[in-house]
Amino acid sequence: MTDPTKRLLSLLLSLGLGALLLWLALRNADLGAVAAALADGEWGWMVPFVLVGLASVALRAWRWGMLIDALPTRAERTPLLLTSASVAIGYLVNYAAPRLGEVARTANVSRQADVPFTAVLGTVVAERILDVIALALALLSVLVLYGDRVGGIVGQVQETLAGALDVPLWAIGGVVALVAALGALAVGLVLRRSGRVGALLAQFRDGLASVTRTGRPGLVILSTVLIWLSYGLMSDLPFRLLGMDAAYGLGPVEAWAVMAVGGIGMALPAPGGTGSFHYATVQALTLLFGVAVTPAATYAILVHAAGVVFYCALGVLAVALQGTSLGALTRDAHEATES
Repeated sequence: MTDPTKRLLSLLLSLGLGALLLWLALRNADLGAVAAALADGEWGWMVPFVLVGLASVALRAWRWGMLIDALPTRAERTPLLLTSASVAIGYLVNYAAPRLGEVARTANVSRQADVPFTAVLGTVVAERILDVIALALALLSVLVLYGDRVGGIVGQVQETLAGALDVPLWAIGGVVALVAALGALAVGLVLRRSGRVGALLAQFRDGLASVTRTGRPGLVILSTVLIWLSYGLMSDLPFRLLGMDAAYGLGPVEAWAVMAVGGIGMALPAPGGTGSFHYATVQALTLLFGVAVTPAATYAILVHAAGVVFYCALGVLAVALQGTSLGALTRDAHEATES
């Protein structure tokens, strides 16, 4: 199977997963009422939403810059504008092809700052590890706050997915595990055939170890906390736009819980979280807080669409400011991994 065929198959599977979960999320919602609720929303709340979104990008870029600057081969500070633009580019690409955004933003920094691609990729993995820890802690806080209700979500998700796919849940998990194992094996074989395993692994290890070499662990932790607090605030503001704070008593604590559960949806390999985010968010609102399906679907559609518009616009602007193109970034990434 050729590489273009593999990429096409991966994209089709991703789109299929997203479409299935989107249907499951919206099948019981009144789409006419969704449109009416969006039309009647207090859209002035989008101003602070955008401002907090910009702050979250800057915070992520600041943290990433600290990791890049800690690389052994790095002798100067990485400009915040470069890491900010690269983060925005990564978001843009991820909406089209899940996880390819990490490669695109790595390629942009590698080319602009003249840093080895694999080393920068290691810092991206280190970033992701920090975020996985943060998400795990957020989910743990949800368990502490709403532990008696979480079991209902898990059971409902299992029942819905197994029924929709008409296969046991253990079989779904087995297929996912098999695909992950085959992917890891393929990467290992490629690296082995390249004859540069030692050098690549050393660069990658440097990137991962950058967390401990920054000399500023407090700032790395602070930036991570602020990033996730900004995500919580971006989840709270749409409650106010739709009037769900008054109708259902939803506030910052509930927004934090919905954000944490929605984070699981964003982690799934659907394009930009399409479908997976909607499904996770609707389940969180209906099962945790008793919100009706239609308002829950309205909220999920609003938050996801606002994110798509915001991050895509920011990504297009970043590509223009960098004087490059998404095609050039992809070619750079392929050249860096194959050389």
